[in-house]
Amino acid sequence: MAEYQRTRDLAVLRSHPRRVARSRAQVVSFGLAISVVCAALVAGLCLLYVWQGVRINELTAQRESAQARLVEMQEQNLDLEYRIEQAFSLERIARIAREQLGMIEPTVVRYVPLPPSESE
Repeated sequence: MAEYQRTRDLAVLRSHPRRVARSRAQVVSFGLAISVVCAALVAGLCLLYVWQGVRINELTAQRESAQARLVEMQEQNLDLEYRIEQAFSLERIARIAREQLGMIEPTVVRYVPLPPSESE
């Protein structure tokens, strides 16, 4: 059958005075092109879905890390507030005054009377 087709093609070529160039290029069918485009679209959507999941995991890890840092900084802030309160407490100031400055508690308290205000 193939030989009959070849002979027939040669006969057709001899009967025409003009030469016809034969091309071996393959023609892509419309259905195949649509299938390739659909497959590429589905693959792209799948990759987008996977990328979104990975990105959500990264952002969740970053958020948890930031929350851990926040808790650590809040604890450090409370510790610093406690130290400030201790540093400026009246007991500490009195102790420093007695030990380092040699001050003593007053034995006699003297009051200075204020003149009466004119509004009274």
